[in-house]
Amino acid sequence: MTESAVKVEMEDMGAVKRKLLIEVPSAEVTQEVDRAYRKLGKQAKVKGFRPGKVPRSVLELYYHKQVEQEVSEELVRRGLREAMKEKSLEPVSLNWPEPLPAVVAGEDFRFSVEMEVPPEFEVENYQGLTLKAPEVEVTDALVDERLDEIRERNAMLRPLAEPRGIQNGDYVALDYQGYFAGKPVATSKQENFLVEVGAGRFNLDFENNLLGLMPEGESRFTVALPNDFYDPLQAGKEIEFQVKIQAIKEKVVADLDDDFAQNLGGNFQTLADLREAVREDIIKEKDRARQSLLENQALEQLMAAHTFEVPPSMIRQEQEDLLREQWQRLAQHGLNLAGMDQEKMLESIKPAAEKRVRTRLLLERLARQEGISVDDTEVDAGLQRIAAGTGRELAQVRQFYEENQLLEVLRRQLQDEKTVKFILDHAQIDTAPEAETQEK
Repeated sequence: MTESAVKVEMEDMGAVKRKLLIEVPSAEVTQEVDRAYRKLGKQAKVKGFRPGKVPRSVLELYYHKQVEQEVSEELVRRGLREAMKEKSLEPVSLNWPEPLPAVVAGEDFRFSVEMEVPPEFEVENYQGLTLKAPEVEVTDALVDERLDEIRERNAMLRPLAEPRGIQNGDYVALDYQGYFAGKPVATSKQENFLVEVGAGRFNLDFENNLLGLMPEGESRFTVALPNDFYDPLQAGKEIEFQVKIQAIKEKVVADLDDDFAQNLGGNFQTLADLREAVREDIIKEKDRARQSLLENQALEQLMAAHTFEVPPSMIRQEQEDLLREQWQRLAQHGLNLAGMDQEKMLESIKPAAEKRVRTRLLLERLARQEGISVDDTEVDAGLQRIAAGTGRELAQVRQFYEENQLLEVLRRQLQDEKTVKFILDHAQIDTAPEAETQEK
């Protein structure tokens, strides 16, 4: 089939939707049917005929429906390929013709498809953005605070010397079951669950209701959980909890000295070694935070200045990707996902999904305008960085990315990084006191 054989008409149905009317001439249809029967004739086995010697008329009698199906699929595929090449289209989704058009001898083959395409727009005023970010500064007080956090994380838990009621700061192992409207909540059940009372990591009201309870004690109380509670099935609801205390332990924090530094298991010989390492870690964290602050400011400014329609299919795909990530995190926390309303969760993350898609489209468009791309050497460097960050061998990381067809995903991520760097390299960056920046 030559490029000029297919006739194509394109109808704009909106900023990101196109309809193609495609016509394959009857001569091409006949050629494709003949080709299909020649191929079939070499393979078909019909009683009374030697392989490869079955007459066309007999093949048509037994296999005409199969051939029509195969020819129709092939004509649609080839017609679409030629049409998209002619119209320079790169669809993000399309509706495959259902049912497939019939193949009629001596007649042209006509079909239509609707598809979504990326929006067409130009990124403007992306050089000279005014951004604000604090200078990286690490005080002795901040180092001391971080050292105290390290002490807290490495504290020992020991059983109570004498039985007493639960106090703030205690670590409590307990069993609990949550109820809503009198019925047990599937995702609100844990056994031997460890809670740091007063820390608010689970829920502060829940933890306050534990105060004073003794080992083996039981209690039932109601807590109004916030809308942002980690479990969507409990978020924003009043949950009645039945709890039983299994054990109460108190935290013992070591003194901050050379022995503590040596016992951390690193190469620290003295407390001074540990302090210097902590200071370097804080500097790296602040550098990353500063970079993230600049990137977010730049992207927010560009997103606010550019409005364009986004293909719904791209948003839906991003919603499903985000939901899959959320489910994986919930499953890692041991939550039972049975009974969750998937569509409700998809709708709740739609704004975040649309923002991510818009950002990606904007960066892709800017990369095209500036000729920013990523070559194989840069992909190799990206794999090496991932290997170093995960502690795996480079060959192992490369194999994983190849087997899961993630190399192009990585290439796009690296291209986005280069594009954001281009924006920041051409921005006006003003420093501001950290407290002022945080307030804003």
